[in-house]
Amino acid sequence: MKLIRAFFMCLGMFTSLPCPYRPWDEDARDWMLVMLPVVGLVIGALWAGLAWLAVEVLHLSSISAALIAALPWLLTGFIHLDGYMDTCDAMLSWRPLEKRLEILKDSHTGAFAVVGLGLLMLFSYDAAATFAIPGAYAPLVFIPIVSRCGSALAVLTLKPIGHSQYAAMEGKAAQRAAVVGIWAVAVGVCALCFGLGPGLCLLIETAAYALAMTWVYRTLQGVSGDVAGFALTVSECVALIAMAQM
Repeated sequence: MKLIRAFFMCLGMFTSLPCPYRPWDEDARDWMLVMLPVVGLVIGALWAGLAWLAVEVLHLSSISAALIAALPWLLTGFIHLDGYMDTCDAMLSWRPLEKRLEILKDSHTGAFAVVGLGLLMLFSYDAAATFAIPGAYAPLVFIPIVSRCGSALAVLTLKPIGHSQYAAMEGKAAQRAAVVGIWAVAVGVCALCFGLGPGLCLLIETAAYALAMTWVYRTLQGVSGDVAGFALTVSECVALIAMAQM
């Protein structure tokens, strides 16, 4: 029951999907992060399913590419995209640490966030166009799982930024092991079902998450929800680009 409650807590917090059952259990809070990749499976399944609907049923042609690029943001209520934009503003300001942390918490949108969003949309749309053909969209299921494994491990392992909601959360070895297990299963199943190419793309996505998180973590000296959203968004875009080349 604890894992079920953790799943619905995670689903209600990190997606825009209808979730009439919204429990809150402090004992299940730490397991929310283990359920984050499972929520990623839900998002990935909807992503691939709606891509199938747009491409093979509705025949939306070029509009399918825009839909495929935007679906991860729409399904999550833009929560990770918001973190991406906030982190772009903070990191690209090249200010001292204290000022960067102030910018990270600031609700206003700066020029760097707008530029970063524009580049993200450009690369995502271009890569998504290769999935807007029959049968090409199935591996999309796995991209949100892997990105959320990265976020879960980052929050469970790294030091939080002082103002982060994760400051009181302690990572446990069992939870980290569970997340690593989910990651390994996702990569393995993807490779078995769709070939070594898509499996390799998930490894590239993992590396992209690690590099993005390392850069921000070292600069801001901690991890937060915004920082995790930044690395998640970057890694999913990189995965789209990598799979587009296969």
